[in-house]
Amino acid sequence: MSSKKILLVDDDEDILTVLKMRLEIMGFQVTACNNPIEALELFKKERFNLVLTDQRMEGLEGIELLSKLKQIDPFLPVIIMTAFGKVDDAVISMKRGAFSYLEKPVNPEELEEIIKKAVEIRELEERITLERELWGKVISQIGAGLLICDTDGKIVWANNAASSLLGSDTDVIGAKLPFDTEVLEKVALNGTSHTFEYFEPESKKWFLVSATKRIDESNPQHQIAILLLEISKLKEAQTAIIERERLAGVLEMAGAVAHEFSQPMQAILLSSELLKTLEPGTETSITVLNRLEKQVEALGDLVHRLSDITKYAHKKYPGTSGIVDIKKAAASS
Repeated sequence: MSSKKILLVDDDEDILTVLKMRLEIMGFQVTACNNPIEALELFKKERFNLVLTDQRMEGLEGIELLSKLKQIDPFLPVIIMTAFGKVDDAVISMKRGAFSYLEKPVNPEELEEIIKKAVEIRELEERITLERELWGKVISQIGAGLLICDTDGKIVWANNAASSLLGSDTDVIGAKLPFDTEVLEKVALNGTSHTFEYFEPESKKWFLVSATKRIDESNPQHQIAILLLEISKLKEAQTAIIERERLAGVLEMAGAVAHEFSQPMQAILLSSELLKTLEPGTETSITVLNRLEKQVEALGDLVHRLSDITKYAHKKYPGTSGIVDIKKAAASS
């Protein structure tokens, strides 16, 4: 905790000095300020892990300072102290986002425990935010749309990429999915994931759709998670193969794309489901995120190789008459 910085605010110089000494003995870096307005300006210029402030002060009361600090940093833990504790003040403070409300004289052991807990929660929130940003970047790299829908195909949540892929400049929440919902009903019923291709007649676009059951006990209607990826260019590559290799090549290419695409897509879905069960910031969650990045790179490499196909290459595959060997067919191989 020695690296944690606390902004201490109290207009009583004696209390300010004693509290500062106590906090420094606990191992914190403390900046003491006897003027709440000056403390607010100081906070705008410097980063602090926590603010410990008195309630009754001239110029700006602790609750008012709390509100202004939260406007700057919504996740900031703020602890309010008072020598004249009132239930109304405590209730208002907690409603406005105070981490704790303590009466003076403050018990040093209790104060240290509360501060450590507040700092730990702040760090956890920061890690969660960073991991969400990282996950968002992973999804954006492949231009994937993410949706949550019910078994009737009604969209209850969607990211921006999903709205764009579905051809909407506005929010698609409340709209129906354009493809057959029979698959969604099967997913909800048996809990297995399904991947299929969908052609949108109006936009003439092809999509790869992966659906998996989403467990949300708080809202049982939000049952299906959809990963949506446009594969129009891949389908164009398939058409080029069809022209060169005729009808036999069509089936083989479709098998190759389905095989090559299904594994990383399923891995992405399974990894995203696994992340829901893991504690953020743990070694396991970071390992899962690293695996996600590798699967994204595998998808990108597959798209690159498909666009470079210049010849026909065949390989055996169990249960079929054979499929296109994409690695050998690509010009770069």
